Amino acid sequence: MFKPNSFFLQFIAWGLGVIAVQSAFAQEAIPLNDLSAFTNKAGNWKIVGDASVDISKVNVLNTKPGKGVLASIHEKGKYGQEYELISNFKHGDLDIEMDFMLTKESNSGIYLQGNYEVQLFDSWGKKTAKYNDNGGIYERWNDSKPEGEKGYEGYAPRFNVAKAPGLWQNIKISYQAPRFDAAGKKISNAVFLKIILNGVLIHENVAVSGPTRGSLTAEDVAMGPIRIQGDHGSLAIKNIVINNFDKKPGTLSDLTYKTYYGNLSDKEDLSKQKVAESGKTDALTWEILKEANNYSFVYNGKYNAPTAGDYNFRLQAAGNSYLKIDGKDVLPLESRDNNGFRQAKTTLAAGTHNIELFNNKTEGWMKPVLGLWVSGPGFRETSLNTLSSGATGGGVDPILVTANTNTVMRSFMDFKKTPAAKNIRIVHAVSVGSPSNLHYTYDLEKGAVLQVWRGEFLDATPMWHDRGDGSSRPRGSVTLLGNDMLLGKINGQSAWVADTTGSGYRPKGYSLDDTDAPTFNYIAFGSPVSDHLSVVNNQYFEREVKVANPVKDLVAKLAEGTSIEKVSEGLYAVNNKSYFIQITDKTVKPEIRTVNGNQELIVPVKNGDLKYAILF
Repeated sequence: MFKPNSFFLQFIAWGLGVIAVQSAFAQEAIPLNDLSAFTNKAGNWKIVGDASVDISKVNVLNTKPGKGVLASIHEKGKYGQEYELISNFKHGDLDIEMDFMLTKESNSGIYLQGNYEVQLFDSWGKKTAKYNDNGGIYERWNDSKPEGEKGYEGYAPRFNVAKAPGLWQNIKISYQAPRFDAAGKKISNAVFLKIILNGVLIHENVAVSGPTRGSLTAEDVAMGPIRIQGDHGSLAIKNIVINNFDKKPGTLSDLTYKTYYGNLSDKEDLSKQKVAESGKTDALTWEILKEANNYSFVYNGKYNAPTAGDYNFRLQAAGNSYLKIDGKDVLPLESRDNNGFRQAKTTLAAGTHNIELFNNKTEGWMKPVLGLWVSGPGFRETSLNTLSSGATGGGVDPILVTANTNTVMRSFMDFKKTPAAKNIRIVHAVSVGSPSNLHYTYDLEKGAVLQVWRGEFLDATPMWHDRGDGSSRPRGSVTLLGNDMLLGKINGQSAWVADTTGSGYRPKGYSLDDTDAPTFNYIAFGSPVSDHLSVVNNQYFEREVKVANPVKDLVAKLAEGTSIEKVSEGLYAVNNKSYFIQITDKTVKPEIRTVNGNQELIVPVKNGDLKYAILF
């Protein structure tokens, strides 16, 4: 958001007391034990152990003592750059990732090089996002233009995937600084290569012609600090990870090649074969070949590593290939089709290294392809091949399903209870899409809501392309819930029965209302059950379950996770504030119980009625 550019700040470089490595590093977390990595003149930022938000209260951030979280407690209406958090280091090309939490109606932003703002904003529930919504690239400003035209070049995110205030959100920004010639003249604009918000790509290759509104300097600069806005509302930030690209990339030199033809195996002793052609080249390419199949070739040369550290090599080669550095396998001999990639990391000392690349192809149906990309300490991935040699080729046109009206689709659905868990294929899954861009997947075998997501509906390519495998995939920011049966009976601290054992569960399909929204029906514990989810205010799902003639002591498990905490009356945060469960009936007495290291939110099913909200 705009703030006047009223004063000049002096910046110092990173100190080793802030990050105990040199500036050439891979991803490195900024320690949040104190504020020594930053400058904050007004004192509104502090280090805390945790933060939470009551979504019913505007701009209220509650904190707990400790370390690891940055918190800005700010009274709205007080504006100025003294309230900002400014890094004590300057950067050019940079990747940055962080988790952030906004209060209700809060507003902040991340300024790259102090000049180019990516907006952080409470945009929860907005159907259409603008440049000043969460993840937007803020507009530029020119007071000399006519009214209504002063603001320009703002870029809205592709989708609004903003979470509810009080939930942790994640943003990843890949930024390329503007370029200048030897005389200091700008020769290329700053570019936001990628911005990923809550797991969804919302910007790609967006160039900005100059600093956005509220910048530190009027003109582009080669180096500048990270600024985090703190004068438009309270917020919290944690897990700041940066990758500072301040080093030159590695290069190839003295590159020579030899080609061979015939039905040669990948293990052929090429020293005993006739060399068809040999020569020198500046870059790797398969286009040295005279034939498109039954060939082998070997490249030898020097790879010049400018900095000691870990180097990641990514190879694309049709057929059999290997990559060796200093005689050792980095990517051993292996076969891939012409769309396949493989990669490996190796540690290199600074200096020159021998590199050898081999490729052999005898499958006529594959087109030749050769690409080698390298990323390393202090530089982004760069290509060592000619532009025409590496190719994506043979891609499949996606088969996408939209939900302009309430839409129900049956398919297999691959599901993970946690991001690290083993994949489970749900074979009786029903995905329900809505024009509000809020969607969910339901398991007919258990009466479980597996996942909810915000964004586009489904990618059905795996289901319908070629012979298909029957599965579809969500196209949005997914929040994982669980695949256990909702209803159950527990005895003390006994584990929740994850499946339908003992419940007499029988699915009865679903019925559609006048808007084509489904109500799922089944029998459990001898009683008919109806289960309906509805979208509220484009923001969240309300789930209403009705049980006819409920058995005694029937309960429901509304959530399970590594942590469940009560935020305010009726509001519970699940899995380190990944999503909220809200219970509006004050007569319901929820219980948080711990079983086998996890926590569960259990409520009694009173009079056969159960209603709660899933906020994400």
